[in-house]
Amino acid sequence: MKYCIVYGGPRKKNTYHAVQIVKKRLAALGPAEFIEFYLPQDFPKFCTGCYTCFMKGEEKCPHREYAGPIESAMLEADGLIFASPVYVMEMAAPMKNMLDHFGYLFMAHRPRREMFHKSALIVSTTAGAGTKYAINNIARSLSYWGISRIFRCGVTLWSEGFDDMKESRRIKAEHSLVRSAERLYESLKKGPSTSIRTKVMFFIMKQAVFKFADNPADRTYWTEQGWAQGEKPWNQTKGKQE
Repeated sequence: MKYCIVYGGPRKKNTYHAVQIVKKRLAALGPAEFIEFYLPQDFPKFCTGCYTCFMKGEEKCPHREYAGPIESAMLEADGLIFASPVYVMEMAAPMKNMLDHFGYLFMAHRPRREMFHKSALIVSTTAGAGTKYAINNIARSLSYWGISRIFRCGVTLWSEGFDDMKESRRIKAEHSLVRSAERLYESLKKGPSTSIRTKVMFFIMKQAVFKFADNPADRTYWTEQGWAQGEKPWNQTKGKQE
């Protein structure tokens, strides 16, 4: 299995530690290959809201040198892992910035067929509160990319770090992380699965692309994929789309 991991914060502390528990369990379940990105180091530029990716194509993004490698790694991976600490009851700003750059992957624009076949895990840690807000907002972007199977694991430490946690709480947190890794692995072993919600969203977005929005780049893309003619991304093979 190939896994693409994106760390949303620069510190290798609690969220990083949580992901190491996940990685260890995934590697124990079967051969695992990990490619990792660390924000903001691997994506230091902020989205300027220039609309270039929407209207002229993502390859014209002024920050494509950073967005391109991450997108390629995500598309090539079987499973995706997004990890963010909680900053002020939300995901860390570097994670939000990265997701902003991938707005063109939304189903209302130019979603990738590969995303409809993936599973993702979102991990978030906090000393107090807020993992639900951080996780849910990351999950919203992923769902609009076409990912149906999104697993969530929020860890509330009530302390500065894992080593300072009460033993019972630490054991519970580690068990939750291990179980989340198992759920991700089991989902990937089971094979592609697209939810009814994702399918309905896709058909709604198809109407938006061809009846309401005026974006030739999006319409051309949908037509080239065969989706305008009735093809569905969750039924397509890589070779067929290419």
